Amino acid sequence: MEKEACIIAKRLWSLLLFCMLTLQITAQQTGTITGVITDASGEPVIGASVLVNGTSNGSISDLNGAFTLTHVPNNGTITVSYIGYISQAISVNGKKSFAIKLIEDSKALDEVVVVGYGVQRKSDLTGSVASVKATEALKATPSGNVSDALQGRLAGVSIISSGDPTKDASIRVRGVNSVSGDSGPLVVIDGFIGGSLQSLNPGDVQSIEVLKDASATAVYGSRGANGVILVTTKSPLKDKLAISFNGFVNMKSRIALPDRISPTEYAELANAYGKEFNESDGNKPAKVYFTPDQIAAFGRGENTFDYADAIFNSPAVSQNYELSISGGGEKTNYLTSVRYVRDNGIIKESVSDRFNWRLKVDSKIKKWLTIGVNFWGDYQSTSGPRIAEYEGILTQAINFPSVILPTDENGNYNNFTPMTGSQMYNPMGYINEIDGQNQSVTNRMQGYVDFNILSGLTFRSQLGVTFSNSLNTNSNNAKSYTAFKNKNVPSASANSKWAFGWLNTNTFNYTKEFNKNHRINATAVFEQSYNNDYILKGDANNLNFEQLGSDALAWAEKLSTSSERTITTLLSGLFRVNYVLMNKYAITASIRADGSSRLADKWNYFPSAAVAWSVSEEAFMKDIDIISQFKLRAGYGSVGNQAVEAYRIYSKMSATNINNASVYNVDRPASPYLKWERNDQINIGLDMGFFNNRLTASVDWYNKKSKDILLEVEQPIHTGWSSLLKNAGEIENKGFEITLGADPVTTKDWSWHTDVTLSHNKGIYTKIPNKNKQQNQAGAYANQIFKMVEGEKLSSFWGNYYAGVWKTDEVDQKTTITKADGTEVTDTYRAIYKVKPGEAKYVDVNNDGVYDDKDKGIIGNGQPTFNWGWNNTVRYKDFDLALFIIGVHGFDIYNVNRFTSIDLVPNKVFIRNRWTKDNEDTDIPGFVKAGNTSVSGYSSRNVEKGDFVKIKNITLGYNLPNSTCKKLSLNNFRIYGSVQNPFQITQYSGLDPEVALGSPLTSGADWESYPNGRSYIIGLNLSF
Repeated sequence: MEKEACIIAKRLWSLLLFCMLTLQITAQQTGTITGVITDASGEPVIGASVLVNGTSNGSISDLNGAFTLTHVPNNGTITVSYIGYISQAISVNGKKSFAIKLIEDSKALDEVVVVGYGVQRKSDLTGSVASVKATEALKATPSGNVSDALQGRLAGVSIISSGDPTKDASIRVRGVNSVSGDSGPLVVIDGFIGGSLQSLNPGDVQSIEVLKDASATAVYGSRGANGVILVTTKSPLKDKLAISFNGFVNMKSRIALPDRISPTEYAELANAYGKEFNESDGNKPAKVYFTPDQIAAFGRGENTFDYADAIFNSPAVSQNYELSISGGGEKTNYLTSVRYVRDNGIIKESVSDRFNWRLKVDSKIKKWLTIGVNFWGDYQSTSGPRIAEYEGILTQAINFPSVILPTDENGNYNNFTPMTGSQMYNPMGYINEIDGQNQSVTNRMQGYVDFNILSGLTFRSQLGVTFSNSLNTNSNNAKSYTAFKNKNVPSASANSKWAFGWLNTNTFNYTKEFNKNHRINATAVFEQSYNNDYILKGDANNLNFEQLGSDALAWAEKLSTSSERTITTLLSGLFRVNYVLMNKYAITASIRADGSSRLADKWNYFPSAAVAWSVSEEAFMKDIDIISQFKLRAGYGSVGNQAVEAYRIYSKMSATNINNASVYNVDRPASPYLKWERNDQINIGLDMGFFNNRLTASVDWYNKKSKDILLEVEQPIHTGWSSLLKNAGEIENKGFEITLGADPVTTKDWSWHTDVTLSHNKGIYTKIPNKNKQQNQAGAYANQIFKMVEGEKLSSFWGNYYAGVWKTDEVDQKTTITKADGTEVTDTYRAIYKVKPGEAKYVDVNNDGVYDDKDKGIIGNGQPTFNWGWNNTVRYKDFDLALFIIGVHGFDIYNVNRFTSIDLVPNKVFIRNRWTKDNEDTDIPGFVKAGNTSVSGYSSRNVEKGDFVKIKNITLGYNLPNSTCKKLSLNNFRIYGSVQNPFQITQYSGLDPEVALGSPLTSGADWESYPNGRSYIIGLNLSF
């Protein structure tokens, strides 16, 4: 019995040992799996979660939708999930590779977005990030420039488009942060820092995110002070060959012309001037400028010319063509694209030609190793007439009297005014004598290697190299504007720039979803960059053969050359961690260190932290069915700005040639004390969704303080310098942003999606380090209108207060003034101010009887109070209609040319209502000889309200039904028509109130800036 029991026990132990060994062997049968996750249209799903059931082993898909997961049991099950899609449980069954297609969930809450150096679920975001699906935006607003399609779609992001084809749009994120530094946001394209939206092929763009608050931008440290725009280009599709084409023709025309008087009326007013002005100047005899026969000829259209009309194209025709090919196999995928766009501006001879090219290849060499290259570049050639604040083509053409023909009988330009005979360049010369071209070619080569070290731990090393060359040439013949300003001496110039730079980014990323309650995303970055620019300039005067121009600079009487080289470097380190607890609570913290060669104190550190609470995930919210999302966010962060001129910490010498000898002098003193500009920002946000997110809302409030702003601080005369560059000023930007989205209609045949964005920002100078707390704004000619005043808003206009016109019965009235020494004087206005009836009247602010700088003040402000955008997309079966409207409110425009004239009589209709003895009830000065000439410069007379509402775009498209496309072997076929800028509501008298906002530091000044035109577009989009 005992023997049998022993035998049974041995057998049981043997069976138990066999089972344990079997389990161990089975457990050891694990491996590494890879896969690609796409949506229904084949686009990669970024940031999808892949989790081995029953374990904490998980991963997240990358920018290409790919994932790698190690230690996966051969008989295990993985769950693939992504907010916005239905989760899928997939049995492994020994497979090593998976192609997973996720289906959209109609109850979708969220999506992922690209953030600095990685991606995150939108539900995990703690900072303020605005996101746009580029494909939808460009479909609704056909454009050859990506920035045009983004206008008004991103709360807190101001995009001002320009009609000039040679210029990019002006972009600002949450106001202006610096006076001397660059105010534009940083553009990051596929992780490559630097570039412009204008250089991109719109068809290549997949998504665009804008990092707005410092908790989000701090990961870019000194580069992110003005916001960050992240552009992700399209990736190749696996096992799928796709060819797509998009092309359109754009016909543009001017929207309006300023009101001008006729040639006959001009001649009659000229004679009236000769009579009225001489009467006011001691009753001198009247002067006749035009005879009755000349006036009659003008009435018949003889010897007249409409310059304002002649400089515009009618219409300007532009073309845009894009072609892309993508495909690949199991291991390697590729995408290549080319684009050509010719953009003719509404002003004659303004044109831009651009070519874009791109090649993107991704290859999975091993399960743990992926490599890729991204090569893209562009070539641009631009030319155009003189668009400038001083004697630009628009100013001259609008003001030039129509009673002067462009040329005389010998073909020479009539460069004079009709009444005084003063020398003034004829506007048609700007068009006819253009002989200049700006050319640039830029190539960017980017390569990366991506190592999957452990489950959830990856290392990516990326190297990007930029080669850029530009050549700007100008040939100024004897009839050109340049020669006219230089005693008719022909000249030429050529400027060449060679630029080389590289950026190396090394990133460790650890992403782990331990279970449904814990999720972490940690990133460590080491980054280094190098830039080397060389500029060579050549100028030639008094050309021996002017027809050769810039092609033979040496053949001139006088030749000068100059060159300069600039080398800058930046070294950076970053650590960031994002932790999510129970899908309710999220925290993100980061620290970045930057070392810049531009500053003596090279290193600075930029921390940030943000938290978020998804209140809607709490148990007490679960029964509130109408609320789909309720999330609170708060963050704080610091960023810097090292956009100071290279070598500015050193003194600068300049050389002058005198009698064939070089003489050197100090051009500027050293500034070794310069340090980083720094922006500290607080952001509080709220994200809400209702009715299964058919109604969404996002609200952000922020307070951004910019410290140690670089200013050219005015210096006492005894220092020998008019100003010195110092870290001296402070700026504060406060504001709020609201984004609303709704899907009011969603049926089988009908859908309507609408978005509204509203933004308010107020930027003020909180510190101006002068005794009187104010300073002139240094810079270009346009800056003369502005003054920086402590406690006042940026873009404040400074000048005299206009009070109308002195009336006949007013100048002889008694008044009492107090002189600077305290003496009171009582006398008539005529006696004290030396004024006459009919001349301009200004306010004597301090009542001292003298018009001087003490009587000047803030006369307006060019900073908008708020702006908004309203985007609508309506679909009915195979038709789609897009309507987009923007509005900008609460700002002034200084219309520089509103009352200007290049001769004694303005060429504008306002002069009809001038002061005369029979027309005293007016604010337009008359033809009188002024008694007081002490008031000069800018005044409130030229200030207008700039508020406007524009319908920016109406697009109607037709999509060929899927069944028909399949028969024709097409993926899609769409034709569309669009009209842009069809309507505008404004009280502004100038050509276009929008373009007055184009320059961040001189916002609101309109020197007859290049206006936007009205566009009519016809296009075709197809793929197969």
